[in-house]
Amino acid sequence: MKIKVFFALFFLIFSFNTNAATVECSFTAGEAYDISSGEWVGSAGWEDIWDIFGEGITLPLENSLLQLLDSQEIFKAGSTDKGSVYLLGGEMGVEGRLSSVQDGTIIIYSGFCSIGFG
Repeated sequence: MKIKVFFALFFLIFSFNTNAATVECSFTAGEAYDISSGEWVGSAGWEDIWDIFGEGITLPLENSLLQLLDSQEIFKAGSTDKGSVYLLGGEMGVEGRLSSVQDGTIIIYSGFCSIGFG
């Protein structure tokens, strides 16, 4: 009886973990575009990006999204207070983009990401 209760608790606790992986992204470039015309209006330098992100960002990655890393298609991995994060898995690793809209401007930061488990 104790073994059944133990297994029931074990599966109950671990069945709700939908985020077994985390994504860590470091951004190296940032560009801004006018939302109405698409015109390029500027870029962010290394110091600007460091002031915004520091060492980078970390967010949980749902298990259902892990398989998309092999699809070589862009997908939305999640959101942070700084914007939406998109990933693209490929032969060279995982590319990441963070985008946001502020005051009529689309801002896109690009860099590389790593996936961690546990």
